Amino acid sequence: MIVAIARFYLRADKILHFEAAWQRVCPLLTNKPGYRGHRLGPQCEDEGCYVLEVEWNSLDSQSAFMMHGDFRAFLHTLWPYFSADPDLYHFEPLAQSTAALR
Repeated sequence: MIVAIARFYLRADKILHFEAAWQRVCPLLTNKPGYRGHRLGPQCEDEGCYVLEVEWNSLDSQSAFMMHGDFRAFLHTLWPYFSADPDLYHFEPLAQSTAALR
């Protein structure tokens, strides 16, 4: 299992509408093979910054999503809300620290 973490800033005038847009595109993510769960929320220390954490079976699962046509629709919907390019990180949790995100 791997965890992908995306950290991104939202345009100040679009924050209120972002979560509704997220609800519309979330199924494009959650119905993909290898998807295990996710969490999304505003960063506590940095207003306007959000963090998305997605669990995948493997890096290949996430890569397959990013190559799928649905990923373009996913980004096309969310991109207007970003004030800069998101940062994306991956890590593999240690066995003793794994817990379901759901």
